[in-house]
Amino acid sequence: MSAETLLIDLGGTNLRAGVGNPQSLKVSDVKKFPIRTNDDFYKALDSINSEARCDEIIISAAGPCENNKISMTNRNLSISGTDVEKRLGASECYLLNDWESIGYSLPLMKDNDLKTIKPGNLDLQNTCLAIGPGTGLGFSVLRYVKNTPYVYATELGNTKSFNAYFSKLFEVDNNLEFLVLEDFLSGSGIKKIFNEKSGENLTPEEVVSSYGNNDLATFVIDKFVVGLGVLLSDLALTFNAKGGIFFAGSIMRTISEMNAINMLKDNFENHHSEAHNEILKNISINLINKEHTPLYGNLNYSVIRRLHE
Repeated sequence: MSAETLLIDLGGTNLRAGVGNPQSLKVSDVKKFPIRTNDDFYKALDSINSEARCDEIIISAAGPCENNKISMTNRNLSISGTDVEKRLGASECYLLNDWESIGYSLPLMKDNDLKTIKPGNLDLQNTCLAIGPGTGLGFSVLRYVKNTPYVYATELGNTKSFNAYFSKLFEVDNNLEFLVLEDFLSGSGIKKIFNEKSGENLTPEEVVSSYGNNDLATFVIDKFVVGLGVLLSDLALTFNAKGGIFFAGSIMRTISEMNAINMLKDNFENHHSEAHNEILKNISINLINKEHTPLYGNLNYSVIRRLHE
């Protein structure tokens, strides 16, 4: 068996796989497989590992990870690390929540892997936040304990305490449709809010691309950015995120190119306390541009987990 690590990132539509070298921290032989059924997932695993023959496998997927098992939130599939080990004849298989993986990728980032949205302190050896409004709202926290990084995945998108604020912000009052935070702050939230206010069933990408040309789309995206800035401000102070905040995903990549992004910066720093306003001014907000981020996060976890033991 190879001493390298088989890296798997399973999304709602595709599986991406690569082979990671724990010494060089390089990922090679990246391949993409469309996954339509659960059988497709296991067939792809068999095919990949018959070539790679890796003794260690790290898999990231969307869903809470408990006891090395993940029940995915974007497809009807439960994955067990023990079952994968038996099927592939590997010695070890570890499962990570997808945003846990993105958090572990942060210490590997170089300057050219990041785009600055708001300048400030950027220190990947300090507490950092990773967040992404995609299909849902992903969020994880990178913290250091005795100089060793630990990443904590969260279920921020399924919290309820911000509902009243966002219902008022977006001027929606359908309590049966807007139940948790990601019903407002996510790609599916953008789609849902636009549909609630117009009756039109546009994709999130169509709403975003209509910004500046459609009054309702402009309203939705403006409020989305304002609300995101307020949320990030609270999260930055909650976790004392002096290392920086990091976005991932195509929605924020697009919005970061729009004038609306300036409202995120303004609302992020808008605190009545001068001392806390200064803390927020010193925190950078960045966009991750690195390709195959979860695969690199999986690889870094392969190295770091040994420090946790």
